[in-house]
Amino acid sequence: MALECGESILPFSVDIDAALIFRDALIHYREFMMTENEQTWLVSRYFPLGIFSRDAYLQNMHHHIEHEFFYLETGTAILELRNNVAEIHEGDIVFIEAGAEHCLRPAEGEFHYYALVFASSILGNELDPVYRAFESIKINTFLTVGEDIKNRLKHTAQLEKEKTFGRKLFLKSMLLDLLSYILDSKQYQIFSSLHENSRHSVSAVDTVIAYIKKHYREDIDAEDIFNSTNYSKSHFSRLFKEATGKSVTEYINGYRVEKACLDMIYTDKNITEVAMENGFNNVQYFSRVFKKIMKCSPRFYKKNARNVMVPSSFASVN
Repeated sequence: MALECGESILPFSVDIDAALIFRDALIHYREFMMTENEQTWLVSRYFPLGIFSRDAYLQNMHHHIEHEFFYLETGTAILELRNNVAEIHEGDIVFIEAGAEHCLRPAEGEFHYYALVFASSILGNELDPVYRAFESIKINTFLTVGEDIKNRLKHTAQLEKEKTFGRKLFLKSMLLDLLSYILDSKQYQIFSSLHENSRHSVSAVDTVIAYIKKHYREDIDAEDIFNSTNYSKSHFSRLFKEATGKSVTEYINGYRVEKACLDMIYTDKNITEVAMENGFNNVQYFSRVFKKIMKCSPRFYKKNARNVMVPSSFASVN
């Protein structure tokens, strides 16, 4: 039997490579998450929303199952997001969607930033109009916001640090106001497959991504996706790979696993229920796909990642 990401078993059956990967990942994860006063990025399963003030960011490519608004207060940094590299400067705000591979390092000297990190479930369930509105849009990566919004982000972080009474109300209000600002200033696109009368033009790739997000719980036929794009299979496969860094099948499985992670953190569903409700008709296949993406078994993840805000970061570090 091989070691499964931290399972405690007899020494003679240990998979040394897996043990070393797990050890190094946890060390890196702890170094990344700890602040000077040893506060970690933890969040209640019932309130998947947090705001953090930091002077260092994980420099290895990683992803997490929550969305992130990143505000660079001071300094200059190099952002790698998917297959793109950009220099960001003091005052810039970036939106990093859930599951997007990214890292950030200082361009020169030191920098300080604020991160507003949240799971979409904080906006309600799948029948909630607020949740549905958020899931139907693609927020611009680079955002322009007023100084009042930036000052509120800093103030909200201070309330959180001081554990002020009612700080969670301020925090959720901050998120809703920021999302409202983005909608009001039209810094987004509506996925055409979710809004037929959209006046925004979106690419075939965005249309397919929207379709996957809407139907990921169902049995998605990749051939039907290719046929709906008016491109040849080989041509669209290349376009999709260039845009996302993944094949269509990899993207579908990755999105399903991200949603499964949220269920394991924020609900009491068992692994079979999680698999079946996120588009996997076979639990064994779910386990294989999950381990390939997250580098650990669903059982280990469910047991150890429940209260970690950015649980897949440690699984992505080599």
